[in-house]
Amino acid sequence: MVSLVIIAAAIAQATPSVPLVHGPRRTTDPTPTYRFVSHEAGVPKGRIRFRCAFDRRRLHPCRSPHTERLTVGRHVLRVQALDPAGRRSHVRKVVIVVVAPGPWQVQRISVGGHPFSLAEAGGSVWVANYQSGKVQRIDPATNRVAAAVGVGGAPMGLAVGPGSIWVGNNGRDVLTRIDTASNRVVARIPVGDRPIGLTYADGSVWVADFGDGAVRRIDAATNAVRAVAIIPGEHEDVAVGLGAVWVPNEEGTVTRIDPASLSATASIAVGVDPDFVVIEAGSVWTTAYRDRVISRIDPATNSVVARLPAAQGTQGFAFDERGLWVANYDDGRLLRLDARSGRVLEHWQLDGGARDVLLAAGSIWVANSTATTVTRLTPR
Repeated sequence: MVSLVIIAAAIAQATPSVPLVHGPRRTTDPTPTYRFVSHEAGVPKGRIRFRCAFDRRRLHPCRSPHTERLTVGRHVLRVQALDPAGRRSHVRKVVIVVVAPGPWQVQRISVGGHPFSLAEAGGSVWVANYQSGKVQRIDPATNRVAAAVGVGGAPMGLAVGPGSIWVGNNGRDVLTRIDTASNRVVARIPVGDRPIGLTYADGSVWVADFGDGAVRRIDAATNAVRAVAIIPGEHEDVAVGLGAVWVPNEEGTVTRIDPASLSATASIAVGVDPDFVVIEAGSVWTTAYRDRVISRIDPATNSVVARLPAAQGTQGFAFDERGLWVANYDDGRLLRLDARSGRVLEHWQLDGGARDVLLAAGSIWVANSTATTVTRLTPR
């Protein structure tokens, strides 16, 4: 009796193991690929064959890896292993779900270092990479870095003028000008302490310093500093429009400056630590990094006329016909909000430290400043 048990156990051990199935269980790919693995003592690798079938109990010979076209929905994959003697394993059953692709294609572009700010110029997306000390040029046709321009320090702010990219720096007291035709540095302009906030308007580059509270107007034709104003506070951004220069201050205000005299004409209380400012639909908008609000300022009254709810950590933002696109640094997400109510319509988890948002080349681009990537979101 004991010998029969031993013989039965030996026969059981001589069959192939139940196959392991490697491949997606839930996928948007209608042609997923699966790899099968089985072992049997004394049988060389590669001598075990497989039989499989989707949605049928009757199996047929299959190679590993195996690819099959599937419809959207639930499918059952059955796999069995066979050794050279024809002995068969038990059947492995795996449930596969093919889901319809979403309305957005999300792509990750590696840029190394830590990307901080984004801009569009010359048919390309430009990235200020504060860790590498470079400004990188991404070709939207290939999603690859086509050029990298060394500027040194910790490049942060970007502004676009005719034929040029202007680069602010958190590590050097200098503004760098890059020619977009040649990808070469054509000017280095000494400015104040930590020039981070930049914008271009009507032949001038406006520079807001984080370190010394200065706001400078630079003549783009000559690279000369034409005027300087001291606006108390630490500045990370600046915008020009609606007859004024608008500068958010980390102390919780947005300062309105007369562009001719560079005198401050209003100081408007907003959320705590406003970093970004955007002019849209006749209003001035600003986010607040350490608050839970996006403020809308009416330039006619210099007052906040709307406060949209937002998660703490909100940074760069942009508008289009689909709503308000917002990057959240703290939780690493991109959100699409209703521009009237602030209600979250969609959100995407990105790679970390989502800081700046750019609308360019039919896509939404996000700089992931604690990661090494730029995310591109494109409607299908």
